[in-house]
Amino acid sequence: MRESDAMIDRNSLVRRSQLSAAGTGDPAAGLGSFPLRTLAELVLAEQGRGDWSVSAAGFWCRVGPPARTARVQGWKLHVSATPLSAALVLHRAATVLVEAGCEFKFAADLGKVEELTSSRYHRAQAGKFITAYPADDDHFRDLAQRLDAATAGLPGPRILSDRPVRAGSVVHYRYGAFTGVPTLTNDGVHEARIEAPDGTPVPDARSPWFTPPAWAEIPVGGVITPPPPPRPRAPVVLNDRFLVREAIRHAARGGVYRALDQRTGSEVIIKQARAHIGALITGQDARDALRREARMLRELKGLGPEVVDVFEQDEHVFLAETAVNGQSLGQWVYATFGRDGDGRGLELSRALDLARRLTALLAEVHARDVVYRDFTPGNVMLTPAGELKLIDPEIAARPGEWTYLAYTPGYAAPEAVTAPKHGPAPDMAVDLYSLGTVLFYLATGVDPAFPDEPRGGRSHGERLAEVMRAVGGRNESARALAPVVLGLTTTDPGERWSLERTAMYLVDMPQHLSTVDLPECKADRLLEDGLAHILRTMDNAGERLWPSNDFGEQTDPCNVQHGAAGVLGVLTRASEVFGTPALRDGVAKVAAWIDERRDAVSQLLPGLHFGRSGTAWALLDAARHLDDGTLAEHAVELALRLPVRWPNPDVCHGAAGSGLAQLHFWRSTGRTEFLERVVDCADGVLGASVSTDEGVFWPVPRDFDSNLAGIRHYGFGHGVAGVGAFLLAAAEETGREDYLTAARAAGDTLLVSAVRQEWEDGSTSAYWRTDQRIAENDTDMRYHWCSGSSGVGTFLLRLGRATGIAEYHCLAEEAAVAVRRSRWSASTVACHGLAGNGDFLLDLGSEWAQELATCMAVRATERDGLLVLPDETRLTVTVDYGTGLAGALGFLLRLRHGGPRWWMPEGERS
Repeated sequence: MRESDAMIDRNSLVRRSQLSAAGTGDPAAGLGSFPLRTLAELVLAEQGRGDWSVSAAGFWCRVGPPARTARVQGWKLHVSATPLSAALVLHRAATVLVEAGCEFKFAADLGKVEELTSSRYHRAQAGKFITAYPADDDHFRDLAQRLDAATAGLPGPRILSDRPVRAGSVVHYRYGAFTGVPTLTNDGVHEARIEAPDGTPVPDARSPWFTPPAWAEIPVGGVITPPPPPRPRAPVVLNDRFLVREAIRHAARGGVYRALDQRTGSEVIIKQARAHIGALITGQDARDALRREARMLRELKGLGPEVVDVFEQDEHVFLAETAVNGQSLGQWVYATFGRDGDGRGLELSRALDLARRLTALLAEVHARDVVYRDFTPGNVMLTPAGELKLIDPEIAARPGEWTYLAYTPGYAAPEAVTAPKHGPAPDMAVDLYSLGTVLFYLATGVDPAFPDEPRGGRSHGERLAEVMRAVGGRNESARALAPVVLGLTTTDPGERWSLERTAMYLVDMPQHLSTVDLPECKADRLLEDGLAHILRTMDNAGERLWPSNDFGEQTDPCNVQHGAAGVLGVLTRASEVFGTPALRDGVAKVAAWIDERRDAVSQLLPGLHFGRSGTAWALLDAARHLDDGTLAEHAVELALRLPVRWPNPDVCHGAAGSGLAQLHFWRSTGRTEFLERVVDCADGVLGASVSTDEGVFWPVPRDFDSNLAGIRHYGFGHGVAGVGAFLLAAAEETGREDYLTAARAAGDTLLVSAVRQEWEDGSTSAYWRTDQRIAENDTDMRYHWCSGSSGVGTFLLRLGRATGIAEYHCLAEEAAVAVRRSRWSASTVACHGLAGNGDFLLDLGSEWAQELATCMAVRATERDGLLVLPDETRLTVTVDYGTGLAGALGFLLRLRHGGPRWWMPEGERS
């Protein structure tokens, strides 16, 4: 999996507030049912266009004449709006577009308008309420002028990927795909591309700035004026005072910057709020929210940053505040919880000290008659001097103050989660609940976000209690803090512990809470129920057998990572173990579905996880289990057509993944052409290596059409470890010394690049930077299969066994220590979580694998009476192998019943 698509666990610890969406009596509660479609139909009726169609599917509602625009690409128009102006903007724009015979689409309801203008929507795309598809450039010029005149004066955000037709207009334009050129990219993603003048499909870039292709000439005329000449870049000074030094982050609502206050010489943090972003049905937007944040900072003076200035510039509002140095409590716990390698958690004295100070900090907030509403580890800073400071009081309010409600999943009280979007701010009891979840995180290192249970299922507080019991065996801090956590997180606000009772408890020596380990029967139930859920949710009539996440939906539905092949692999092995008719029938149905689509791609990609190598592998194993000779031959034919030479040498997307599959076919069928293809692949991979002072790497060429171009990764999915594992396996099959030499060079590279951490219990953990180009002092080390310790350890363990060199094996054991220490902060999945890590520990023969199963089990949730595991978001359930349920079940299947490592050519030859 690409690192940019991974759900990195550290980010989940500092997750910002997400909007609640339930409740009654709320003026915003009915946004999803507001009849925007009816407005379009009204315009069609007014103009007598009965032959036009209006169709709603998903996010968009599309309107067009019988003869649709067949253009591949061109200049398109976007019209922005706010939830409050959307109905008027749509009616006026639709009147113009229908009269002009122009096809268009719009966000289907006001709830979706609110979503696409929210502060956390994709920054480049935010605000694109209506998209119009002109028939040609003359049509474009005419429509731009008429749409601008029709919508003049109506509010809507500036669309960053586009250029407004004039300053202040809600009408924007950009060059991009209409129908586009359907393309399966080299990364295994389906996308609509545009066509360069030479006929080459190129990405339709949607950057947060206006970047038309160099060959796309802007059709000026009407309100479209030629672009101004480029100006030399100059230092950015805001309000004639603040010299911007760097951007900390960018978002749809605006940037956050580090700047120099030229008046005082001090460093400041500057937050930006863009006009009409985060707009509400009330007419307020992010600018109002930032002004309120400044007011709350003044109310909480001394507890966080100081307000330096609030000012407006170019319709934006800016807040300058003093910089608070240090790291968030979430970052600190994540970095410090390595002490939990043996299950002991934080030192009791340190945990109690922080708990007392957190309680006192919240008490001071309440003494000022403020409810914080977002008291989370991400909003509490730990300074170098050890002080606790509050940051980002953007949703803090006085109890009862009419405001827009929001929450951070996992840290919010039940009444906050189910509250109306707009209404009176809750009372202090919501902060008591949040304090309980923060203390839970402090004691366990577990992000308290769980999937929702059905009505009558376990409460969030009960879920927290289960985790506390599971970690409490050797974790004295968890046992000590458990009563206060459970007392603060009761569902009934009136029964929650007060801050006074909490403070008194933390002064006294707490009682101990016994531990409960994962019974073997729970692992069995997770397997049984998880497999039943997979079979129950299969959709044979859909474009995918199971829905995936937003990124996965764009990938090949037959791949391993997000598609049916990964699930088929798990179902096949489960059917071999359990032998039930339901599982065998499921294997037959999934295999048939994939077989019908085995050629339904524009190019055969070699990758094991994102290409068709894993697809062929899964089909072969299913065919052998089903004793289906025809299916086996189809799998062989597919495997023989896969590329074994490819610019990307990695496992997930490239040649090494194809090579591993060819090895599996050789070992399974004994057909010599597969061994010959293994040699061809290994020779190509050898030739792609690059030697540096830091060792040997297999970079993805910079000129390769891929989001991975230029990377020099260390991990298994995309780098040294995965390529080394393939070359080692090829050496063992062929006896080629040059393959073994290259595999050892890969191992030596990982030896010298390991970042070791020694712990108080005498153990040492080993981590790796994701990429060679990342600074050596980077602290955000990975521990998972794709780009971290468990994947590197997977290779080093095999290299040590093959060569007898103890140093490789020892480093693999140190990687296992890193994996174990991450167990409570990791998600449950294969690519970036417990399942992939657990498979490595099983390879090592470590009893720690059972500990990871315990960590998985406490995250299980109920779906239609079945106990299932969440995906890498921790909040939803998807079936994907790499990022969802199937990979987790694959690990549990190996844990309980043995078997070779997933997607490695191991085991007895046929």
